[in-house]
Amino acid sequence: MDSLTKKTLNVSRSLTYTYYHHPPAQPEKPTVLCIHGFPDEAAEWADLATTHLIPAGFGVVAVDCLGYAGTSKPLDPAMYAFEHMTKDLTEILDNEKLQKVVSLGHDWGCALAQRFYNYYPDRVLGLVMVNVAYTAPGDQPFNLDAANEMTKKIFGYATLPYWYLFSSEDGYKLLDEHLESSFTMLHGPPESWLDTVCKYDGVKDFLLEDKKQQTEPYATEEMKNAYITRFKRDGFAAPTCWYKAMVGGHQDFQAKKAKAITVDVPSLYVGFDNDKVCRAESIGMAVKNGLLPKLTNVTLEGGHWGLHANAEKFGKTVVDWLKKEM
Repeated sequence: MDSLTKKTLNVSRSLTYTYYHHPPAQPEKPTVLCIHGFPDEAAEWADLATTHLIPAGFGVVAVDCLGYAGTSKPLDPAMYAFEHMTKDLTEILDNEKLQKVVSLGHDWGCALAQRFYNYYPDRVLGLVMVNVAYTAPGDQPFNLDAANEMTKKIFGYATLPYWYLFSSEDGYKLLDEHLESSFTMLHGPPESWLDTVCKYDGVKDFLLEDKKQQTEPYATEEMKNAYITRFKRDGFAAPTCWYKAMVGGHQDFQAKKAKAITVDVPSLYVGFDNDKVCRAESIGMAVKNGLLPKLTNVTLEGGHWGLHANAEKFGKTVVDWLKKEM
């Protein structure tokens, strides 16, 4: 991220955000707002920004999300409601005098990127969804048991069993105590997720036994050491609040607060064929319901971190779409 300028902003709800900015080459070129997921940081976008977006002339704002890195780490899950975090994003954009951006996110960052469009459609030129299919703001409480039963019927296995640990009161402590184990679990072969994150107590058992496994080639020793250093310093108590906020009802009844449900701007979905949690075919439901009338749907090889494992194709896919649609 050396080619981007690191900045700090105190937003109106008394929280501090860190983010990275690089202006576009020409004023008419759009800026891409890059929002990372669990358990990453703004640096998740280093390759996309420095190898693809900036050389193509696009601007970049990459945010350290609430709970991560240099940004504030409140422990009240209510602070992580999308309606509040999206407002924080508008203040960051206002600080950079950016009226409209392309909203792009991965994992939880994809959920936030979607809600940023839903709550502030006048600030969004386009929506890029990485791994996580579009889900319209709902008017019913989130039910984790029901979500797992539904995905089991559709895919033959539940996709969210790991949420029970991550959303539990003390689940973060197990992650804190087994950092190397958790890193190898998250970045192991995509098929291994069927025995960990997609298996009831799979993550818990893996961590309690302090298991280690071979990681994918993109998950370098440098990446592992940075992860361990970061979470020895910061811990998982704040990042797991994203799960607690959803399970605890702080994201419920979002439809009443949304200004837009159908995505009427150009959208791009980049799914990965071996992501066991965020199944690429899940985008089909929103398409069927007419919620993505301007969608470009792309499936690449890779698992949940296919944006790293298949970085060149991922970056080219995003830039080609931007050049065509923006």
